[in-house]
Amino acid sequence: MKIKLTLILIAACSLSALANNSNYNFWTQIWMDHASEYEKESGNYQQTLHNHSWNYKNRRILHDAAQEYLIQLEQQNAFYIDPELEDYLYQLINQIHPKAFPSQQKINLNIKVIKSAIPETFSFANGTIITSTGMLSLLQSEDELMAILAREIAHLTLDHNVKTYNAMQTKKTISAIIGVGVYVASTANRLDKGDSYWEADYLGSFMGASSELLSYGILSALGVGYNRSRIYEADEIAQEWMVKNNRNAYALSQAIRRLQFFEAQSRGTINELSENRFFLKNRFENILNKKKYHLKPTGIKMTILNKDYDTNIADCLKTNAKLLVANECYAEALPLLNRSIQSHWTEGEAYLLKAVALRHTKYSEKDNHNILTILDEAENNAVADLPWVWSERALIHLRLNEKKKALDALIRYEEYFAQEQSENMLWARRMIAKLNKITN
Repeated sequence: MKIKLTLILIAACSLSALANNSNYNFWTQIWMDHASEYEKESGNYQQTLHNHSWNYKNRRILHDAAQEYLIQLEQQNAFYIDPELEDYLYQLINQIHPKAFPSQQKINLNIKVIKSAIPETFSFANGTIITSTGMLSLLQSEDELMAILAREIAHLTLDHNVKTYNAMQTKKTISAIIGVGVYVASTANRLDKGDSYWEADYLGSFMGASSELLSYGILSALGVGYNRSRIYEADEIAQEWMVKNNRNAYALSQAIRRLQFFEAQSRGTINELSENRFFLKNRFENILNKKKYHLKPTGIKMTILNKDYDTNIADCLKTNAKLLVANECYAEALPLLNRSIQSHWTEGEAYLLKAVALRHTKYSEKDNHNILTILDEAENNAVADLPWVWSERALIHLRLNEKKKALDALIRYEEYFAQEQSENMLWARRMIAKLNKITN
């Protein structure tokens, strides 16, 4: 009888424990699963939180450093401002992690987008997730984006920033490291871009976060320099979240594959990815080959353009293309501009940028007439003044030996800037004088 009673009590306790576990949300369960045996000895979540070592001193250092980094980004005009896109991203992160983090972590989820053609997404210990126009443009569906965001929330849940910072052999002065990066970035951002006066005016002042601000050294000092095991761990947790919430199980693998392709294509360029930051080698295979996910290589779809997703990020696609055009990466900009134009909404500047990119990559008479048609679309879809359409028209008409039409376009361009003593106005006046002399 005593044995039966004991068995019943054990069974009751087991059922109680299972019931408690079943009440945990996904992220709480992840945190509990990674707590030490000592910390979760009681089996009670609140007691486990109490037993955990929170490293408050280093946590505070990282929080202050993250705030300083964000201030420096703002001073460098590196943030991409689009309230609609920001709200869309907030909706996604709140879907992924709808409940508050433990108060001991002092994490408040928020997200910011930086202007950078480099596909970056990382997070700071205070809960700030940074993603780039490059990353949003590289991805091609909402599920791929959610997989990337879930991975960052996994890093935050498991305090990977704090653990990485704790493990650093030498803790350099974060403010000094950030200061060097900002100085280099601000110097780089002042360089003029473009091969004509109007391009220097239109593109040269368009600033984004330089690769120096996104360097491995700076981000490591902020706790973002995760080792391979922590990156793989976050990938796997993100994959589990995607599967559990009936999202596309292949989305994370597709996103990582896109990063691998980007890394191969950008090697040796200003947009090169750091292997120390991304550990891209074998990451794709690490997810795909896990038997528990039941994934097959044939399930990977690399050409799944989603018009609804592209509509949500249409202006971001255009902005990232503008960064690429400013750095004379015309061929790389064209696919993004096509996605923006083919979405449910676009505006005239996307057509203008496409015309600029095509002028630098296409030369035939047919191509030139096509560019003029695209410039018509730029005017028809403009939501603000686009005087650069006229300088671009002038250059194309000159290619076609249509000097009178080129002159008319330049006159309209010069009239727009008549009140300015700027280089683009002086360029237009010189060109007008030159054409008047040739045609008379």
